[in-house]
Amino acid sequence: MKKEKWIFCLLLLVLPCTMVLAQDQDDEEETSYGKEIYIERDHDRHLKLYPLHAGEIHLGYEKMRAARVSNEVDVAYVYRSYLKSDDFFLPEEKKVKGMSVRLSQRHFTSKKRRGTPFGFFHGPMFGYRYLAFEDNAFELPELSPSDPDYRYVGQLTQHSIDLSYQLGWQFKLSRHFTTELSLAMGARAKYAKAVGAAELLGENIIGHVFKEDDNSAMLITPVPQLKFAVGYSF
Repeated sequence: MKKEKWIFCLLLLVLPCTMVLAQDQDDEEETSYGKEIYIERDHDRHLKLYPLHAGEIHLGYEKMRAARVSNEVDVAYVYRSYLKSDDFFLPEEKKVKGMSVRLSQRHFTSKKRRGTPFGFFHGPMFGYRYLAFEDNAFELPELSPSDPDYRYVGQLTQHSIDLSYQLGWQFKLSRHFTTELSLAMGARAKYAKAVGAAELLGENIIGHVFKEDDNSAMLITPVPQLKFAVGYSF
């Protein structure tokens, strides 16, 4: 278990470190402009909806905290997820009840739009997700407990931690309405649990298994993300 604990701890520690580095860079730049950090108060807060995130109702809140740096908090209710299927390109859809939280820092590069969350941006992104799958997610045959082939498998649950880096562009459509398009690439560590599932976890959960036992498995997988959002700045 020591190896797995180190991996999760590393994911938790890397994001704050990158935030500190980005903040130091921004603070040095602000010093050259003067002591006062300029933020345009008409656009320093941002409410967002991510309508194209499949299987999620996803909302975000972004706040400028320096002339070229903002932080965003996203929350989502997750009602659909996926398991492996025979078709590599079409994973099997499953109903779930879950939630996700995502924290990100954005560094904006436009000198003309200093103090606003518009233009090209980049920065780290950290996320946590919990999923509880529907009963019999592995679709085992329903047999009587007296049947010699009967097998009990408990409900499948999954915790995951993401660490990614994103690049994107945020556009101002009107005085307050905005849109955003971005691409993120990173990795996701998963901890899946279902009593008695054993090999079914590695066979069905998407990702590379690096530890498993009769009731749980730990996996890791790359996480490419294409994000589109519509927002309201104020």
